[in-house]
Amino acid sequence: MLKSKGLVEGRRPNLFVAARVAAATGDKAAYIRNRALDKTHYMQLVVAFLRQYRKATREELDQLLLSKLSDALSAQQKRNKIRNLLQEMRRDGTIRPTGPRKTAEWVLAKPPEKPRG
Repeated sequence: MLKSKGLVEGRRPNLFVAARVAAATGDKAAYIRNRALDKTHYMQLVVAFLRQYRKATREELDQLLLSKLSDALSAQQKRNKIRNLLQEMRRDGTIRPTGPRKTAEWVLAKPPEKPRG
């Protein structure tokens, strides 16, 4: 009922107050912590990290992203979200793992070479 009236957001059991309720109660910061940011924001963070440091372990990427993810997610859900994000970026050719699977490091994929004319 609260969701249909626009007072809460999220999925059960992880509901949180909607933006307009947070604004009225002065709890805007909590709303932003609970609201998930756009997936492209997280992808840009990973790319920026890899441009700066050339490679990253999964632990380093976890440190980068865990605190940025919504507080409405459990620790396991956050790890799954990071895993899915990395795999999506791997599939679309943005990043690639190097080294043995257990100790793999993520690097930016090489841009496609231009044909020589």
